[in-house]
Amino acid sequence: MPEEFTYRDAGVDIDAMNRALESIKESVHRTFTPAVLSQMGSFGGMMALDVSGYRQPVIVASIDGVGTKVRVARMMGQYRVLGHDLVAHGVNDLLVQAAKPLFFLDYLAMSKLEPQVLQEVVDGASELCQQLGIVLLGGETAEMPDVYMPGEVDVAGCIVGLAEFQQIPTPSRVQVGDAVIGIASNGLHTNGYTLARRVFFDIANMRLDEPLPEIGMTLGEALLQPHRPYLNAILPLLESDTIHGMAHITGGGFYDNIPRALPSDMRVVIDRRSWETPPLFMLIQQLGNVPDAEMFRAFNMGIGFVLITARERAQDVLTSLQISGEQAWLIGEVQRGSREVQII
Repeated sequence: MPEEFTYRDAGVDIDAMNRALESIKESVHRTFTPAVLSQMGSFGGMMALDVSGYRQPVIVASIDGVGTKVRVARMMGQYRVLGHDLVAHGVNDLLVQAAKPLFFLDYLAMSKLEPQVLQEVVDGASELCQQLGIVLLGGETAEMPDVYMPGEVDVAGCIVGLAEFQQIPTPSRVQVGDAVIGIASNGLHTNGYTLARRVFFDIANMRLDEPLPEIGMTLGEALLQPHRPYLNAILPLLESDTIHGMAHITGGGFYDNIPRALPSDMRVVIDRRSWETPPLFMLIQQLGNVPDAEMFRAFNMGIGFVLITARERAQDVLTSLQISGEQAWLIGEVQRGSREVQII
């Protein structure tokens, strides 16, 4: 008969997991409001739902990850940005449906539990949740030695919010002649990292600590710039019928995301000269000899979020965004055509 063999011997330490979860409790509880009815560790998070300010409340939910940005975070030994990015990405996805986020759930998986990694990811998520008034209602930490390679980390997040039915943009609102406004990103956000890593590390043989004078930071710092949330800048614009359509420029870039906001008989024409492409994207294109069309499909190219509005309201929208601290430009217009994006 073999010697006693435990779950810990097999690679999963339940006691260590419980200690790690206890260490993040304070960070999670800082996001709680009186509406939260459960404690961390419950089988399910519970939250009282107040819809008194809504005429026709609509629940909106989204789930996403941060792609292979986790590899860069691992190489840098910096994980806080992953938690921040999970929340920011989810917030922006809800925002496209005019939804204000209520609560967030995170998921972290690795081969062997590393308490410091868990702490940093949760701290990053908690900080942004606190800034935006979102409850970090629960999460899951998975230790799976036979699924993930040693040292690998994966993260994902689910976010749930409420929208007023009448404020949700639909393609039917978009009209020929509408203006397209782009709001600045501050880097790659959470998309295109597989291509960027191949270019910088495999083709150009660059180091993470290599300085980028044109950007004023190292390559590693540039790649770990946090995903920007646009909630506070855009929420005031949703109180009226000003916004006809929105797009979060994530995976698929301009070509795959903007058409989601369009009716089948309209296209968007983008003038790439209307904003200055940030140096990081230009460096990727130059070092990798990446075609223009591929750049605008893999990356946000300096535009993190797009709004579609009536031409006569465009200046008002730009002014509102600038008052909120955003950089924004009139970057294109809606024209008659098939549901697509043309970049000139």
